[in-house]
Formats: sequence, structure tokens, C-alpha cells
Amino acid sequence: MKSTHLTDNISFTYNAEVAIHVDSLITAHVSVYSYVFRTEKPNLEWSFDPMDIEIDWFLNGERVLSGGFKELYFKLYGESKYNTLLNDVRTEAEKMIEGRVCTSFSDILRDKL
Repeated sequence: MKSTHLTDNISFTYNAEVAIHVDSLITAHVSVYSYVFRTEKPNLEWSFDPMDIEIDWFLNGERVLSGGFKELYFKLYGESKYNTLLNDVRTEAEKMIEGRVCTSFSDILRDKL
């Protein structure tokens, strides 16, 4: 019997929290839990796949319960606008993390940031 090494697939979990300032009243602290992996694309060394996203809402700088925020937003603007807000906040957080992973993950691994 003979074994031959074929390849290594290095991956990491990467958890980050970002603040999204929706407007002067609303801020979202977004925790993004993601899987980071090497790509085979020439100029893009690392990429990420978000696995889970949690949002903590703040009104006027005070943390509020997610259920209470949802209920208030529903009553003021409706379900469609709430879903749009959620999607926009998630997308903005993912873009921020993706930019950090793609440009700085190698430095993060070397603890240079």
C-alpha cells in the first residue's frame, strides 16, 4: 500500500462585529460568523461564506430588544420595509467583512492589524 499527498485545503472560521449606522436614530451591531477559505482565483487569495448573522438594534444609542424593534418598525413602516432594512443591513455588513477578508486576512493571520 502506498499513500500520496494530493492537496491541502486550509479554512478558518472568522467572526466579526460591525456597526451599521442606518440613520441618526438607528444603529445595528451586526455579528457575522463566516467560513474563510483560500480561493483559486489569481488576485483573490481569500474568500468567505457567511454562515450566520445576528443583529442587535440600538435606538438613540440604547440597545433595544429585537422583538420590540421589529414590532415598532412593522407598525411604523410595514413588513416590506422591515424586510428591506434587514436585507440592507446584512448586505452592508457582509460587504464590509468581505472587503476585510479579501484585502487583509493574510495580515490578520500574521497578527499585523
